Order: sequence, then C-alpha cells, then structure tokens
Amino acid sequence: MPPELMAAASSSTLAVATTLHAALVVLRQQRSVKSLGTATLLLPGLAFTASPWFMPAPVWLAAAVMAHLAWFLACEKLVPAPAAASPRGSRPAAGARSATAGNAASTAAPAPAPAPAPGSSFNPVPVLAVFEESEEIKTFRMARPEGFEFAAGQFLTVRVQVDGKPLVRCYSISSPPEATGYVEISVKRQGVVSSMLHATVRPGSMLAVRRPAGKFTYPEGDDRPIVFLAGGVGITPLISMFRHATAAEPMRPATLILSVKDERCIPFRRELEFLAERHPQARVAVVTSGGPFGLVAGGPAPVARFGGRINATLIGKLVPDAANSIFMICGPGAMMEAMRQLLASLGVPQAQVRYEAFEAAIAISKQETVPGAGPASAAAPAPAAARGGAQLTLEKSAVTVGVTAGESLLEAIEGAGVAIDSSCRAGVCLTCRTRLLGGEVECSSDSLDDDDRAAGYILPCVSYAKGNCTLDA
Repeated sequence: MPPELMAAASSSTLAVATTLHAALVVLRQQRSVKSLGTATLLLPGLAFTASPWFMPAPVWLAAAVMAHLAWFLACEKLVPAPAAASPRGSRPAAGARSATAGNAASTAAPAPAPAPAPGSSFNPVPVLAVFEESEEIKTFRMARPEGFEFAAGQFLTVRVQVDGKPLVRCYSISSPPEATGYVEISVKRQGVVSSMLHATVRPGSMLAVRRPAGKFTYPEGDDRPIVFLAGGVGITPLISMFRHATAAEPMRPATLILSVKDERCIPFRRELEFLAERHPQARVAVVTSGGPFGLVAGGPAPVARFGGRINATLIGKLVPDAANSIFMICGPGAMMEAMRQLLASLGVPQAQVRYEAFEAAIAISKQETVPGAGPASAAAPAPAAARGGAQLTLEKSAVTVGVTAGESLLEAIEGAGVAIDSSCRAGVCLTCRTRLLGGEVECSSDSLDDDDRAAGYILPCVSYAKGNCTLDA
C-alpha cells in the first residue's frame, strides 16, 4: 500500500471526517423511535465519530466512512421511522395560545382530520382541545384538514344531531390563518346547539364542519390603522383578525376595543394582555358597561380598562386619527347600529366602516330552539325582481308551488311543506345551497364562490324568482 495512504491526514481532514460521522449519528437519532433498544444502536455511530483521531490515515478514514454508511443503511431496514406528528403538535402563530396557557383546557391526540370533501359538503374533524375563555365562552380546537384555507374573519358551518334531526349553525373562526394544523371556533353558551357543544364536546369528539366561508375578512394590503370594535362574543371573528394583524402586519397600528357586561365576561383575557404587551403597534381596551364611564384604575398595564360604553370620548383617546382608520365591527345589532352612527359623527367615511351582523353570521338567536329558524331581522328585503308572482317547481319533490310577490324561494318551499335544510336565512351560512335547474332568479348573497355560481347554485333564503323556475329540491 502506498506510504502516503498510511500517513496521518491533516487536522482539517480529520475534522471533516468527524463532522460527517456526527451528522450520521444525529440523523440516525432523528429517524429512530425513542426506546432503549434503538438508543443502543447509536453506540457504533459514536465509535465511528471518534475513529478519525485513533486511525488518522486516509485509507482508514475512507474505510470508516464506508462502514458507517453501511451501518446507517442497515439500521434503516431494522428500525421503524417515527410516526408523523399529529396536528396538535403544530406550533400556533406567535401568541395565539401560548398566552392563554393558564386557561382551563383539556386536550387529546385523536387521528388527523381527513382531507376536506369537495364543494360544500360537511367534513368530519376531530376535536383536539377545549379551552375555557370565560364563564360563558368555550373555544373548540379542531384538526385542520389539508387545504382547509381561510381568511381571518370567516366562519365555519357546524352540523349536529339533536333528537334525530340535523341542526346547522355558523360560528366565526377565532384562530388566525397562521395557526397550522388546527382551526378554532369560540362559542357562547346560549341556544340549543351552542349549549349542546358546551355540554357534550370533549377532546376526541368528532364534529361535522363545512369549509370556511364569509366575506367579512381582514383588509389586506392597506397601511391605514385598523380598529376592531367588538360587542361580547362578537369578538370571535375580530380576535382572528387581531391575531393575524400582529403576526402578518406587525407594523400596522391595530386597536381592539371590547365591550362586555363585566369583568367575568372578558374572553381571551390573558392573550389580549400578551398581544398588547409584546406588539408595540397593538393596543387593547376593555369597556365594561356595568359602571360609569371613565378609566378604571388598577387594571393590567397592557390593557386599558374603562367603565360605561364605547363613545366619542373613548374613540378619541384610543384612536388618534379615526377619520383615516379602517373600522371592523361585530356584535349585537343595536351595538353595531350605535357604532355606525358614532363613527359617522366622527367623520369616518362609510367606506371605511365594515361590519358583520352577529345574529345572522353566527346564527345565534332566541329562535334557535326551532330547527332551521334564524333571526327574523336577518332576512334580506325582497328586491325589485320579486314584485311579480311566479311558479316554482321542485323537481326531486315533484311539487309545483306559486311564489307570491316579495316571497323568497325558501319561504315558498316551506309553505309547500317541503323540508329543506336552512339556518341563517340571511345568505351567509350556505346551508340552503341548491342548484337552479331552469328559469332565472335574483340571489342577493355574495357568499357563493365563482365555482358555485358557475354550477348554477343559489341560496333560496335570499333568492327571488324573476319568472317561472325549477330547483333541484
């Protein structure tokens, strides 16, 4: 053998060989299930790592590398690779849940959610964890199926069985789009479906949900300050937007003003404090309506506390330039109307005020005990296209019914005694989505996407006949 192959290699060559061996040891460790038996298999790799300094000749360096590679490949055949991480192990967006670790919560590690079904079908997804946000609000964290994309502010449609009947309700997504592996809804305990979720859903439960939908979304591509005005549980779409703002646009001024009855009703308390403290451009104020207006002393520094109601004085304190800010509002109808009038009096252009009617979008009302019933105030007024009568044919049911002036197709269908799934009655939840087979109607909702419209789908709850028409119902 040539003498140069038996001479000691340079220290840099020995260092390279040692690094290569160490890399193989680390890779072997990462690709092995942790147990005593597999840990023992790392010992030869450690011996190979030290070998360059005991056998520094080039020929022995090459032989040791080849032997280590052969050992690595043998272990690949003998040792099982670790199972893929479940969605629960995915790291949430910064501050999304780490700040609420003190909230009461229960978790589980069920099987990952299946890929979502095409179209507007319901998808069974496992519940990963349940968090207590306040005395009345729980957050349900579900596995997020692959391709289940959404924009901050959108909602999920949930279907449950009550007394053998399917009930469908819509709940705003409270987690941000940046949270990978899971999606969350936050639900106030009121009404049949919401109370059922609170009482029966646990980690490991399965929920039937439809793909996210909704047009009330975070305004991307706008450098103007953004202000979120939330009334009670109306915070749910806005906390998703607020989380998204701090993660995706940390330099954009974002202010969240939450109005609640009292301290016990504050949801996401610790996280709001965390976000306000960690993000210089984020500001949070909580207004409790149970006391007189004014700054409440003694509250946590990151979150301003006020008594009374949201008014012009409060907006002036928290929003330096209201006329050049974007306002997103969600809450009870009376609160939203008051906020719209207040902002108009402050000179905020109407185009900069965006809102979601909480009763319609989240489908919670005192009428919830009636399957399919929604808030009467949510129904859209009949457009001009509905002024005349028409004949509506339901092909599957073999029924033809007259549609009177100003009557929605859903009202006509129900009047004929034909059962059809419905919920919000406001063109929001997509529950009554039905294909138009013939004729022409005017559908006043913009919740349907382009694919649905191209396929001929309409929402009977906000659709009005422009003449005789036929539905696949």
